[in-house]
Amino acid sequence: MLRNLRYCIYKRKQLTTFIQYQTFLTNDYQCSEAWNSQRTTPIINQVNLNDFYNVIDQNYSSKGVISPIDVDIFANAIRDTYHLEELKDLLHKLRLSAETGNMLESTHQATIRNYLQFGNIEELLTILKDPLSFGVFLDEFTANILLDKLVTSSSFEQAANVAALIMLQEEYNNEISNSLCQYACFKYIMGYSRPPEPEVVPDKKKKVDEIKIRIKFLRNPYYDDHFDIKDVFVLSGKTLAWISEKKSDNVNINLQMIGCLVYKKYDKLLHLCEASAKNTSFKVFAEVIELIKREINFVEQDSKSELETSISILEKVNQVDSSLEESITNCIENAINKFQTRDIESQKQMFQQWTEVREKRLEEQIKRLDRAKRIEAIDHKQKDLQEEEQKLWFFENEDAIDLEIEEKEQSVDSNLKKKTSKAVDDDYIPPEILPKRK
Repeated sequence: MLRNLRYCIYKRKQLTTFIQYQTFLTNDYQCSEAWNSQRTTPIINQVNLNDFYNVIDQNYSSKGVISPIDVDIFANAIRDTYHLEELKDLLHKLRLSAETGNMLESTHQATIRNYLQFGNIEELLTILKDPLSFGVFLDEFTANILLDKLVTSSSFEQAANVAALIMLQEEYNNEISNSLCQYACFKYIMGYSRPPEPEVVPDKKKKVDEIKIRIKFLRNPYYDDHFDIKDVFVLSGKTLAWISEKKSDNVNINLQMIGCLVYKKYDKLLHLCEASAKNTSFKVFAEVIELIKREINFVEQDSKSELETSISILEKVNQVDSSLEESITNCIENAINKFQTRDIESQKQMFQQWTEVREKRLEEQIKRLDRAKRIEAIDHKQKDLQEEEQKLWFFENEDAIDLEIEEKEQSVDSNLKKKTSKAVDDDYIPPEILPKRK
């Protein structure tokens, strides 16, 4: 069952407003106290975000270098929405640098939690769907928190996008994530309505000049049927099919059928229907048959026979009395009751490890910068000593210094001759320039 949460909003000398909504996860799952505890270390509390961002940005502009530990500290030190755009900029710069592989795990979670806390979910999805530019990825805990927020607020299209990201990462180890992904995709598919087809405007024949452009090579068209899928509806089908095939119970088989249908793998759907019909314990949900009947009107003529055969097979199978949505909800509740305590403890341990890793990485960076400064100071001191030595022993080494100066002048002259020398033709006669006629 969904859990009712009540939040209070206090205003000056006004009545208290209560906002009540339902969630699957308990409030303890977010581990807010443990998360805030690892963000209140002396390292983070002493940061002035405005000055810190300017220093990082100037260092990147002048040297082209950005430190992952600096970005992590910035992400964990954010306390208001004003600095989210700066965080996005730093994530992009870190992704473009050679240090992107050293990005800390806490940076991912800090970014996601910050955008969730301040309600910038659209911007968060933009970042998550563009890993090449920002390099931020969901883990199982942030995925559960984000999915729970989206499905309980009926934002099923956004939830389906998040579920597709988990499918693309091929991470199916968390039962809570799997069940929430199934629920998100199922609700989006059942409520999906195709956009109206655009009106076909007849092209007016116009004479267009043909322009040819020389290119180095032509890339052959390729469709990988995974990362190249852009349609959220098809992505939801693939997500549902891939996650549901991990288990062979009645609910997952029905969801796998829906996934194969939306994913347009009609041959696999027919094979799954035939195999399931032979199993006496299998029962079909009415939503599966209704969805196939709905989608048969939008498929090509060649595929209609496979769907018609699938419908005829499923109509002969015993049906479940309850709804499929109710069964998925029960799966979510069972997964939460079974694994929530484990996930909470795992998060607390993870936060403690991140604090230790951050302190260690920061100490290593301080030592590295200090060593670089000392080496630079030593080089500068050696140069000063050499100049001082040259002044003190000038008369004793006057001949050697003169030879050194002469060698430098000769090398400069030879370089100038190479640059200015040109092949001269002995038979060349310059043109005669006559005065202009009046």
